[in-house]
Amino acid sequence: MTNSDGAELTSARHEELRRLFALLRRAGARHATSRPERLGPLVSSVLALACARTPEAGTEVLTAREVDVLALTAIGGRNRDTADHLGISPETVKSYLRSAMAKLDAHTRHAAVQVARERNVIP
Repeated sequence: MTNSDGAELTSARHEELRRLFALLRRAGARHATSRPERLGPLVSSVLALACARTPEAGTEVLTAREVDVLALTAIGGRNRDTADHLGISPETVKSYLRSAMAKLDAHTRHAAVQVARERNVIP
């Protein structure tokens, strides 16, 4: 496989992640309060694909859990929802967010999500 082939695969994966995140945001808006259990498999698939991504060179490495928390934050998840999905406490979610924000030099959770997207850490 050549470098250009690898770039095409990365681009295709990136577009697939964007599509899945958009689908997840729409589904979350419809089902978050009435049937949150329907989102579990979709969230798990998106997180698995997002964690397989290769961040840009020069990016400080986030832990897998920080990426998980940022990905769930990116789709509009509240700390309690993120904690429930990952099986951790809301305080632990806050800790992961603070750590990711520091690594990404972001002052808010929304800024951290934006920087992570710009650096190809999450879609």
